[in-house]
Amino acid sequence: MRLALPALLALTACGSASFPNVSCKDAASESCVEVDPLDEEQSLLDVVNTVGSDTTIVLGEGTFSMDNQVTFRGADGLVFMGQGMDETVLDFGEMTTQGNGVDAIAEGFTIEKLTILDAPKDGLRVEASTDVVIREVRATWTNENDPGNGGYGLYPVSSERVLIEDSEAFNASDAGVYVGQCIEAVVRRNTAQKNVAGLEIENTQYADVYENIVTDNTGGLVVFDLPGNPVVGRDVLIHDNVVTDNNRANFAPGGTVAYIPAGTGTFAMASRRVEITSNTYANNNSVDIALISGMVVDSDPEKWAIPEGDLVGSIEGLQLDTADGVVMNFRSSEIYVHDNSHSGSGTDPDNSDQEVRELGFLLWVAWGSTPVDTVLYDTIGESSFDIEDASKNSNDNHICVKATDGVSFASMNLENVPALPSKDKMFRPEPPFTPFDCDSFTGGPLVTPTFAAE
Repeated sequence: MRLALPALLALTACGSASFPNVSCKDAASESCVEVDPLDEEQSLLDVVNTVGSDTTIVLGEGTFSMDNQVTFRGADGLVFMGQGMDETVLDFGEMTTQGNGVDAIAEGFTIEKLTILDAPKDGLRVEASTDVVIREVRATWTNENDPGNGGYGLYPVSSERVLIEDSEAFNASDAGVYVGQCIEAVVRRNTAQKNVAGLEIENTQYADVYENIVTDNTGGLVVFDLPGNPVVGRDVLIHDNVVTDNNRANFAPGGTVAYIPAGTGTFAMASRRVEITSNTYANNNSVDIALISGMVVDSDPEKWAIPEGDLVGSIEGLQLDTADGVVMNFRSSEIYVHDNSHSGSGTDPDNSDQEVRELGFLLWVAWGSTPVDTVLYDTIGESSFDIEDASKNSNDNHICVKATDGVSFASMNLENVPALPSKDKMFRPEPPFTPFDCDSFTGGPLVTPTFAAE
């Protein structure tokens, strides 16, 4: 059912005291409706369930106490907006069912200027959509360090052309800001704090991630593939972000992020064609940057097998393992780390659970009281390794690390780590870190999105 424009406008008078910043006068859509949290006769869920395409819903100033998720289906070109993150709140704290806060599937979906509080599952979930804009949205939970909090704050998944900007995420038990299985994404000027993973790019192609503040999480800004997903991640540019003080104890109830040691700045896992540049790293107690294979999480190659007919997106030019009509995306390759700043990190690796977070325990044992090197590489998949002679170390995966001030590098040979690991049994070359001193991608520069260029 689609409400005609006059009927929609009649629901609430435009420009009232509840709409000090945004009203239907500002809407560019064909139809617009204003919803006042103080209007007892008008239900937000009733409005959401009856809107048609090319409609703007403007929420008034105040708190909406929600007993069910806000669901958008069957209508395209929707804009859902409040008066601002501090002015309009959707509070799902009394919701008794296991639902998300806002849940949308649409072509052309914009959400902005509001807060989503205490959703039982994900704060905002947008799935199987195109041209998604998430702007000035805060997703948060009241309790800190609570494994019962929802998993994801801002969660666009299996979508195309996604923009997340000027938003915030706090206290998620998995990832605060997440982009997964997407084709083309821009993630900029967001703040992620007090989550397990602050900002996560998973199984995504062509992403530009910049000017985000990622601090006080368990792990800061991470990029990785998981096994079995049809989108093989590639071409991810991570630049000009602040990734500091990510030392919060891991409170994930399970999943991949449960393996993240507290104090991790960035890790790239099962990733390819990733550039990490011009970021500020400081005071991440375990390590600033770790480059690791998917074998660290799941060592069974068959778990990583994707039938070629199921693939979404492009795998052209990628270094993937193939066999019998499947591709396997566990390998990390074509990663270029350069021109980042580093200070104060690696001084107290996480040894809280050596069986679950083995990497943290390894760093704690191997480096002892001395700071962990700023960039670590596990060398899984390399054909040769030697702790002293650079010429006896291969770089089959084409890992490039630029030697600049404050940067040190260690190649860990993680497949053959001894029972009592020591940094003295690792390859820790002097600058320029030969044979890892390459400075470009073999397949040419990264391809990044242009749809949200400023």
